[in-house]
Amino acid sequence: MKKIFVLTFLCLLFFIMDNTIVPFFAIKGCYPSLLLLFVIFYSIINGSYQGIWIGVFSGILQDLYFFNGFGVNAFTNMIICFVAGYIGVTIFKEKSLVPIISSFFLTLAKGILVFLILYVLKVNISIDNIFYNSLYSMVVSIFMYKWVYKLCQKEYMKKNWSFYD
Repeated sequence: MKKIFVLTFLCLLFFIMDNTIVPFFAIKGCYPSLLLLFVIFYSIINGSYQGIWIGVFSGILQDLYFFNGFGVNAFTNMIICFVAGYIGVTIFKEKSLVPIISSFFLTLAKGILVFLILYVLKVNISIDNIFYNSLYSMVVSIFMYKWVYKLCQKEYMKKNWSFYD
């Protein structure tokens, strides 16, 4: 129960920061999504199944401010977190190089997926900043990954399996 509370609190905190504080650190209109980076790293560390659920929850939060297509962020975050969880199975999670590089490609993939879905729905959005947002996210992820990894190593964040519970 504490794990669910902590994850919900952090998702809400990063969502609020994404919409209030982070835009002040924009460089030529580009800024990272702390919420997306958090759920990507959480999915890499904890696997696809947990990643799907936190991806959908974070996507619904992002869709609250996304008037052009409600559900698009929930769907794309679900896919991105599933892929991130699959990446996490094959790497040493203690090392941060692969998750940081993965954050660039997964953020880029999310931007392209959102663009393609909205293009099919005939909603016009700009594709100009997707690459630079992904690059900026990768720079921020250098500082964020170790923190998320340490958080996931705490006892209340681990899921211990037992036949006797």
